[in-house]
Amino acid sequence: MRGAFILCPLAACGGGGSGDVDATCQPSVLYLNRNGGSYVRGRVDNAGLNQSVIVDAPLTLGPYSHDDIDWAGTTACIRDALQRFPITITETDPGLVPHVELVFTTAYWAGSAGQTHVIPDGCSARYELGFVFGNALATRARACQVSLIAFAQMTAKLSYGQNCHDWVDQSMDCAPDRAFEDLEVPCVDANNQPIACRCGGTTQNTYQALVAAHPACP
Repeated sequence: MRGAFILCPLAACGGGGSGDVDATCQPSVLYLNRNGGSYVRGRVDNAGLNQSVIVDAPLTLGPYSHDDIDWAGTTACIRDALQRFPITITETDPGLVPHVELVFTTAYWAGSAGQTHVIPDGCSARYELGFVFGNALATRARACQVSLIAFAQMTAKLSYGQNCHDWVDQSMDCAPDRAFEDLEVPCVDANNQPIACRCGGTTQNTYQALVAAHPACP
C-alpha cells in the first residue's frame, strides 16, 4: 500500500505544509463521523475534501458497526476527555470548514480484521483523517481509548506513552480515571518498550502537546 500512515496505533493555528488550509488562527474542530463515506487519495490530507494519504484509490466505507447506545457512550467519553481543550466536537459534517475527522467504519480495508485504527504518519500540521474500525472494538471503552489515541497522535503528533493514567498508554487494564496528563513520560512502542518518539525526543507531555496543538483563538 502506498503512502505514509501508522497502523495502530494540525496544529490549529498556522502551519508549515503546502496542505495547510490557512495560516491564520482557526478554532480546532473534530468531526466524529459514524456514517463512513467516500474517500480519494491525496498528496496531503484534507478532511473537507475527503482526501487522504492512506487510501490508494477511490474508496467507499460503510457506517460504524455499533448501535446508537454504544455510539452515545463512545462520544460522551471522547467529549469528556477533551473538555479541557478548546476543541469543538461535532457529529455533523463541517464541510469545507477546516477540521480533523475520525471516520468510524467497519473494518480495515487493506489488512488484518483485528486492526483497530489507522492514521497518517507525519509531523507537519494538516487537517487529517483517521479511520477507526468498529469490528475490532468489543466495547465502547475500547472505542473511546482508540479514538483518543488516534486524535492525539494525529493532531499533537504524540506516540504511545508509558503512563497507565494517560489515554495514550495502550493498556486496557489501567486506572479508570485516565486523562491527558501534565507529566513527562517515556515514549514506547507497541510492545511497551522505550523508543524514540515519532516526531522527536524520547519523552512527551500529552497535556502540553495538546495545549500547543489546540490553542484558544483570540
